[in-house]
Amino acid sequence: MEAFGIEHLETNIAIDPGPSIPDGYADLYYGTCGFRASVETPQNHLDHVVYRCGILLALMPFLRGPNRPSSQAISEERPVHAHDDTSGVEDNLNRTVSAGVVITASHNGPEDNGIKILENNGNLLDPFWENKLTQFINWRDDIGKYLSNMLRSHAIEYISTKQIYKIFIGCDTRDSGPHLCHMLDKGIKAAAEAFMLKGVISINLGVVTTPTVSYILHNNLNGATDDTQYVEALKEAFIGAVYALQSLGCVTKHDGLTKMRPLCYDCAYGVGAYVIVRFFHCLELLGIDASVCNNPETDPINAQKLLNDRCGAHYVVSAMKPPRSVELSEGQWCASFDGDADRLVYFTPKDNSVLLIDGTRLLVLTVKFMKLLMDLSQPDERQPISIGILVNRYANGAAVQYIESMVAQWNSPSSRIIWELQFCNVGVKHFQAKALDYDIAIFYESNGHGNVIFNKTHRYLGDADLMEKVSYIFRNPIGDAVANTLFVELALYTLGLTYNDVLGFYNDLPCVNDTVNVPQHKLQYFRSCSENDTILLEPRELQDLVEESTSRYNGARAFIRPSGTEPKCRIYAEAPTMEEALLLVDEIKTHIQRFL
Repeated sequence: MEAFGIEHLETNIAIDPGPSIPDGYADLYYGTCGFRASVETPQNHLDHVVYRCGILLALMPFLRGPNRPSSQAISEERPVHAHDDTSGVEDNLNRTVSAGVVITASHNGPEDNGIKILENNGNLLDPFWENKLTQFINWRDDIGKYLSNMLRSHAIEYISTKQIYKIFIGCDTRDSGPHLCHMLDKGIKAAAEAFMLKGVISINLGVVTTPTVSYILHNNLNGATDDTQYVEALKEAFIGAVYALQSLGCVTKHDGLTKMRPLCYDCAYGVGAYVIVRFFHCLELLGIDASVCNNPETDPINAQKLLNDRCGAHYVVSAMKPPRSVELSEGQWCASFDGDADRLVYFTPKDNSVLLIDGTRLLVLTVKFMKLLMDLSQPDERQPISIGILVNRYANGAAVQYIESMVAQWNSPSSRIIWELQFCNVGVKHFQAKALDYDIAIFYESNGHGNVIFNKTHRYLGDADLMEKVSYIFRNPIGDAVANTLFVELALYTLGLTYNDVLGFYNDLPCVNDTVNVPQHKLQYFRSCSENDTILLEPRELQDLVEESTSRYNGARAFIRPSGTEPKCRIYAEAPTMEEALLLVDEIKTHIQRFL
């Protein structure tokens, strides 16, 4: 049989149900970072979750609903049936379709894990599938019945059993990762057997960063079995950019005689440590003597329990304290990753706190460097170029004012390059969607998620060699801490700036980030506006209370945002003084308690 058609559907599809939902399980929801929860509370908490994700993932390219194509672009000009003998079918069968999965809980502790699914192009999962996955993993009845109903609702004409479909699987350094990868693979194989999908292949990449999987998908590296191609391509792009800038007289290669500048990478005992060391010789071109702290390779016995414990980008930003291993290294500058290496911040310890270069300051630096690169490349004057600077509403008000001032200075009636500041909701997927409106989009969240997205080919951006190499550094749609640190260091070197110069761009307005724990079953009662996630639609009374409290502090702003990854409500408050910001947060926390 070469196709599984609607005529083969039964009320209950015969499929291995896999692990059952354990006692004590509370429904999970596919949020900003996928599914994420404790691994052992209850016992084997995530086994059925990843197994069922494997089943649905194996079917995704073949599912088409009324007026909705597959998210992974197996498309036909018309409905195709098994008995059709058309070249269009053969073209599709000969084309490899792919998807990716990362078993990770990012900045969470080792007791947690999760699953993040990436589309054929390396982007985060379409929200359409987020809802389907949430329904499926929480389904208490026969899963064969659910699948039968779902396939009928998608108006399936046929499922080609020969379509080549590769699913790349990676995980971070958590002990639970290999087991969950195995359960995911079992789910994929169960679907392949039930639907006779001969072309579905799962490829275990082993321990890799989340951006590695995205890179493999985005660049169609369908023969990849590990992260080697990703590392080598990024090295080539970075070194090429350095040499292109040298040829333009913008930088000189480090002479080897001048004292090297130390830079320590806090890798949070995560997978980033295995990757960044392979770029140390690249950083030497810029006179950087790089090292790694909080490295799982140097303390393998304790690495698991230390993962993200008082270390990593999330800890540095939220606690405003230096991570373990560098507490006493005052004056030493460090870069900090999170557990799966998609966040980047810089800091130096000072008086039991840190001087922090967060994602928003990295955004400003990146924008300044991109301005120089555009000036150097001299793009075609006949081709207008739009560059979007994307931020969310956690960006400090002082930073927003600074960016607005730069944009006003750079934009002129005669300029063919138009810079625009745009606000987005929290989460990389919202930045990705808004980035499509621009030829180049630059985004960072204050927590360190960031990227530069080139939608217009480098050939339209002037100097082909320079912009080609720069654009190749960012051939990853979700953002990559390793690529970003290479670009940041190249920016500092080329612009002749220091970390202290970046700190001096502007003075942050006093602000406070805080959270209130919300019972899982009550989180659904907190709902933000889809156009502006700093406005609560429900409970409306709570939004009114926040606005009333904020109005009592002149020049303040504050908002509540239900978390997309954890059972929490997040609070942000900004005011002219820290005392006022703290008082405002306390008032808002009291308001939230009234609704719990």
